Amino acid sequence: MKKLFPLLLTLLLISSCEDSIEVTTTTNINESASVTILETNGTAINFNEVIEGDLNQLVSNFNSINDITIDSLSYTFANVTGNENAVITSATIEINATTVAVISNINIAQEALNGSVFEITDTAVLDQLETIFLNNSSVTIQLSGMAISDEGDVNFDLEFSMQLTAAF
Repeated sequence: MKKLFPLLLTLLLISSCEDSIEVTTTTNINESASVTILETNGTAINFNEVIEGDLNQLVSNFNSINDITIDSLSYTFANVTGNENAVITSATIEINATTVAVISNINIAQEALNGSVFEITDTAVLDQLETIFLNNSSVTIQLSGMAISDEGDVNFDLEFSMQLTAAF
């Protein structure tokens, strides 16, 4: 009987330690879209660029994920060639049909030269994206809007950076 009590206590302790262990991994995702805006001759023109990706290719065992946290999300303008006075008069950036940024009156070359990083910090937007990514591995980033480039064509890259942590 003296040996039975320690055995039962040991079994109790072992069974209470069988809680699941959470494993996390952090991934950086960097994507860019090349945008060309032709000379406008005084009238703003529409532009639309789309980047598509799949989180399955970036996060192993994506189907086993039980939680996703977006640690950071940002975009920058880079590699500007052509008209240095081109302006995005208005634009919307959407990720999986969720508006993450609305921008207006941005001098593309100036923002690239300044190295401006535009952080997406709205927790409601980030929470919504986390839920979307948890249920769907495909990612669609869309930039659409109006721009003026009266002094010739302009080409630039819109670069996105996202760091996310996945828990398994």
